[in-house]
Amino acid sequence: MKYAPLDHVAKHFLRDFQPRRVASRNERDLLRLVWKTPGIERSDLTEPLDLTQQSLHRIVGRLHDRGMIVFSPSETRRPGPPSPELTLCKDWCLTLGISVNVGSIGLCLMGFGEPLENMEIPQEGSSLAVEMGRIEAAVEELLARRNAARRDVLGVGLAVAGHRMLETAFNCPLPLAHWSLIDLAPILGEQLGLPVWADNVARTAALAEAIFGVGRNVADFAYIAHLHGYGGGLVSGGMPFRGSFGNAGEYSVLFGRHDYDDRPALSLLLQHLHAKGHSDLTLKDLKKESLVDLDGVSEWLDRVAPAHNQAINAICAVFDPALIVLGGELPHSLAGMLIERTEFNNLPRHGVLRDVPSLAVAQVVDAPGAIGAALIPLFETVL
Repeated sequence: MKYAPLDHVAKHFLRDFQPRRVASRNERDLLRLVWKTPGIERSDLTEPLDLTQQSLHRIVGRLHDRGMIVFSPSETRRPGPPSPELTLCKDWCLTLGISVNVGSIGLCLMGFGEPLENMEIPQEGSSLAVEMGRIEAAVEELLARRNAARRDVLGVGLAVAGHRMLETAFNCPLPLAHWSLIDLAPILGEQLGLPVWADNVARTAALAEAIFGVGRNVADFAYIAHLHGYGGGLVSGGMPFRGSFGNAGEYSVLFGRHDYDDRPALSLLLQHLHAKGHSDLTLKDLKKESLVDLDGVSEWLDRVAPAHNQAINAICAVFDPALIVLGGELPHSLAGMLIERTEFNNLPRHGVLRDVPSLAVAQVVDAPGAIGAALIPLFETVL
């Protein structure tokens, strides 16, 4: 039977008269508007939501009674009765985000739309059961920091490095072979006793950048995730675009066997630096800004610049975004050097160049995959 996360959401989060739903469509529209514009007055909700004042007051009252929104006195002076300001109650629920990368597992504990705590534990070994147990222990530690319990958690987002396969299975890089081709959500769900949604780690990082980073004011942008591998995500209309098979943004597919080792993947940078005599470096060390001073880094950037430009121009041709963000675990200094080497295929026609996207460095740098993963349960149920 297909795993359905909503079947495992705790009853105290569900609507009393509508089983298996946390919020109605109108309630979700209202909650998202309040989330995006905290402090908005109730009287200002009528027009954007296209609801009558009577319906709006009823919905707002119901959400307030459930503890999902908080009223504050309005500081705006206007004719008529005062209208309260609305914000989400960050204590109404918690969500968890877990990102599985080569070398590290990131965790994020999120309040109702607000990141609270991050943690990183090593990814090591080849036993899925052992790593699931270590994740559970880390979850307990995160909850203890907030004096919270698992019953306070609405759901879990699991982000995994690798191609999306059927349901919640992924075809991962070799160091994550024990995570590969297994329907992971029901296994982690049973381990934690919580509903689990799953996605690719690059796409959850793109979601984090869309909500909390440089993409928050851009409807359409592409995110390039420089991790052990080389992938990314597409954000369309402010939300991730996954494609028919859940693999939109798998930029490594652009490269064949002859040029696969020249793409800007951090595992290949690590190999290059090992060959240059820096044999003690690990993937974690590549996050440091001082990396740019090492012998061999500039040489590697020149080597991968053609592949970088191939990906940039393919994104422009197919997706035509306003912005392309360089992120993942790439330090800002290296991202800036790649941006300096960017060349758009932009031949003038009738003396005029076409518009090309802006390039930017990701602002969400600590556990972006886990932060984006923690957002998934919210977007699947209430926002």
